[in-house]
Amino acid sequence: MTEGQADDADLAWAETPGRLSALLFQAKVAIFQTRRAALDLVRGLKRFEPGPAPADWVTVGLSRTPLWSEDRSREHRHQRGKVENLRRAAAAIGQGTLPAGQVFSFWRHVGRASRRRGFVDGRMLKEGRLVPAIGGGLCQMSNGLYDAALQADCEIVERHGHSRIVPGSAAEHGQDATVAWNYVDLRFRSGSPLHLEVMLEAETLVVRFRAPAPRGATRSITSPATPVAV
Repeated sequence: MTEGQADDADLAWAETPGRLSALLFQAKVAIFQTRRAALDLVRGLKRFEPGPAPADWVTVGLSRTPLWSEDRSREHRHQRGKVENLRRAAAAIGQGTLPAGQVFSFWRHVGRASRRRGFVDGRMLKEGRLVPAIGGGLCQMSNGLYDAALQADCEIVERHGHSRIVPGSAAEHGQDATVAWNYVDLRFRSGSPLHLEVMLEAETLVVRFRAPAPRGATRSITSPATPVAV
């Protein structure tokens, strides 16, 4: 692997930042993280109430995206890392009911992606570059949550687009929602109770929102974007 570049010809633009650039970036991140932690402490963000959806609730938002990108044998390690990170994050979110008017925060439910919690290296966008990072690939989950939230007519409280549009990603369709602990978050609220479920099937990441039947008929929608491992 050439210094500062990805080990895949298709990802030749994935250069790592220089030392000075990385130091400046980390300094800014520390400031943003401290500020966000203080604000969230005041706001008192809550987790949703865990448990299954009532039997008569119907699907109002559904995102199904493949866990694996096209075959990139030399990037396979980072794709495996992404899937493991998604598995950890899905377990952290699980399923539960978000009360009407309560804000859902991606990071409040997932928590910090650290090695201590079992997260591993995956690919993530940083300053417009694709780099290896602990917890890399979690944006596929935030993309799915954002997609389902739009389908369910949720109010989007906070959402950020990626710093670069990767071919084949949700960003090409304007359906992306990037996240970075803890200052770049995805947040939304619903005007009525909403049940959220995040799970991994054998080859697919599934995000499903259910609500009381009067909100509408059951819908089964697959996101048009095929995400890459970022």
